[in-house]
Amino acid sequence: MANGKIFISYRREDTSGESGRLKDKLEQVFGQENIFYDVETLEAGLNFDQSIAKALNDSKVLLAMIGPHWLKVSDSTGTKRIQKPDDWVRKEIAEALKRELRVIPVLVNGAEIPDSDELPDDLKELSLKHAQELTSSRWNYDVGKLTEVLEKLVTKKPEPTPEPRPIPRPFVPPISKPKSWWARNYLWALGGIVGFLILVGMCVPVEEYPEQEYIQPTEDLPVTGLIDPNPDIRQVDPKGSQIYKSLELKKENNSAPAYVPNYAGKWWLREDGIRSGYFDIVQSGNEFSFKYYLFNVEVGRGSGRFEENILYTTYFEMDENTGNFSFAFQSLNGGQTWEGQTQANQQISNATLSRN
Repeated sequence: MANGKIFISYRREDTSGESGRLKDKLEQVFGQENIFYDVETLEAGLNFDQSIAKALNDSKVLLAMIGPHWLKVSDSTGTKRIQKPDDWVRKEIAEALKRELRVIPVLVNGAEIPDSDELPDDLKELSLKHAQELTSSRWNYDVGKLTEVLEKLVTKKPEPTPEPRPIPRPFVPPISKPKSWWARNYLWALGGIVGFLILVGMCVPVEEYPEQEYIQPTEDLPVTGLIDPNPDIRQVDPKGSQIYKSLELKKENNSAPAYVPNYAGKWWLREDGIRSGYFDIVQSGNEFSFKYYLFNVEVGRGSGRFEENILYTTYFEMDENTGNFSFAFQSLNGGQTWEGQTQANQQISNATLSRN
């Protein structure tokens, strides 16, 4: 237990998505080896009870992820799991309190710390702990505050050592070779050739042609002279069919609709490289409506437009305790993927949309 680990305790029916998202953030700061997350950390075939006890023995802090359904989850008989002695979440937190580890309740999606009379005897101390909130609308800010507390208990992973930059070699100009006669005198040679051609052209006689007179055709006189180089369009085409066809062709070319990609369906949202939910988009030409989900829970809905290759929101409504939200994305590959930004409560994050 040189540096200690961070033990993440959660109930899968309650905060599975948020716990996985928090794990990814903490691994970036403390390293994957310092995070215990039972789904990925335990190997197949190991004794779960013994593995949990060993992980707690190597840990310095336990994060108790508590969502809106943490107390309400029941088994097939209707008994609340938190009241059962063999409930793993209860065993993890009770064992951490017994070992006097730092236990931090993490309240997710508006959950509140349970009252003492709602908890079994071995968990009543949990209601006295100072909690840390995590909300979807200010996720990065809340995780940053939690990370500041954890940095006092667990050592951060070392920064990578930058590779030494090579010492630049001094520039040595190449030694120029002596120019040939042609390279030194080609302008004079070309000038002489051009002057000779001009002199020859002046010596060739120019054949003159008599000026021809334009003859206006009449009913008695057939067209035998020159054609008028600037005819009156009203005489050549009295119905104006040529002008009409020309205008009609330009109208068709100018009225061609702009290309609109197919962007309907389910799009996964990643903010700063971390998956944080998905949009379910219903497309109607340039207009669209959508619903916003955080780990299969609908938390918002709205509408928007596709204009000048940009997909952006014109209206967005979020549920209670989730705050304001908007987005704008642009595609450089015909709607296969999208890149842009999201804004939650005036906090901007780089984001992408992808179907997988």
